[in-house]
Amino acid sequence: MDKVKKFFKSCFYSYAWLAIVLLIVDQLTKLWALKAAWDLTLIPNFLHLTYVRNTGAAWSMFDGNMTLLAVVSAVVGVAIIVARILYRHKLNAFKKILFAVILAGTWGNFIDRAFSKLVTGEEGVIDFIHFQFGRYHFPVFNVADICITLGILTYLVYLFREEYVMVKKPKGAKQTNAEIKEEDDASNTN
Repeated sequence: MDKVKKFFKSCFYSYAWLAIVLLIVDQLTKLWALKAAWDLTLIPNFLHLTYVRNTGAAWSMFDGNMTLLAVVSAVVGVAIIVARILYRHKLNAFKKILFAVILAGTWGNFIDRAFSKLVTGEEGVIDFIHFQFGRYHFPVFNVADICITLGILTYLVYLFREEYVMVKKPKGAKQTNAEIKEEDDASNTN
């Protein structure tokens, strides 16, 4: 019983549950878009739900290279897991959350690239969120794309902020109680 409790505690504090929840949300919304074959305007000249298949990466780059993109997604997904495990003692809760969000997005699009044709008979990642700004139509995207983009951008801002704080801190300055607590939290949890 103690091992089971330890396992669930580890999953909770590693935020693996968050990656699983976001992956499920991504796959359910894609399934909903597939079944509904949306072409709806929610807010005129701004927000639409438009079902499309993307056989490329962002902005349809590498269009038609589903096998290559599936392999790249799988490699990146495994690399994220390995990095997360290797650096688990150096990550605070916020960084763990960002790893979970990015991982969910990576695996969400991998599932579409690797298994879409097998399951639905059509190739490509299912995209459905479509923004329009005047005459400009932003490329259609999905929940996994949101996870990847927001996760990476937030992580980069966080890293730049950390670097900025380190540069601005005078040499020999004592750590604040909040900084000491953050380091302790990072070393005490997975």
